[in-house]
Amino acid sequence: MSGFMTVRSWGVVGCAALCLVGTSLATSRAAETERQTVRMVFTKATVAGIPTIAVTNLPTDIIARPGDTLIVTIVNQSPLAEGFSIDAYNVRAVVQPRATGTVRLTALRSGSYPIYCQLHPYSVHRVGTLLVAP
Repeated sequence: MSGFMTVRSWGVVGCAALCLVGTSLATSRAAETERQTVRMVFTKATVAGIPTIAVTNLPTDIIARPGDTLIVTIVNQSPLAEGFSIDAYNVRAVVQPRATGTVRLTALRSGSYPIYCQLHPYSVHRVGTLLVAP
C-alpha cells in the first residue's frame, strides 16, 4: 500500500511540476502590441415594412492575448457618430461620421468583454466581443 502511495504522490508532484512549467512558459512570453482595425458599416433595411438602419462592426469580435497592448483603429463608415465601448477597460470612444479614431488598451486580462455602441440601442448596433485568451 505504501508503494502505491509513493508512486501516486510522485505522479501528483510530476503533474504539479509540469503545470508550473507550462504556466511559466505561458507567462514568460513578452507582451506584444496587437493592432486591429474595425470598420463600422452602415446599412439600411426594412423590418416588417418599416424602414430602419443598422450598424455592424466588422470584424464583430476582436481576439488578443493576456498582457498584450491592443490598439484598435475604428473606421466609421456611417453618416452618424458611432460609439465604441468596452466597460471593463473604461473605453467610451465616439467616432464622428466618416472619420477614424483610435483606442489603446494595455495589460489585457484574460476574459470575454462586450464591445458595444453606447450612443444607440442594441437593436440598431450589433454587440461584439473582445476575447482575451492565451
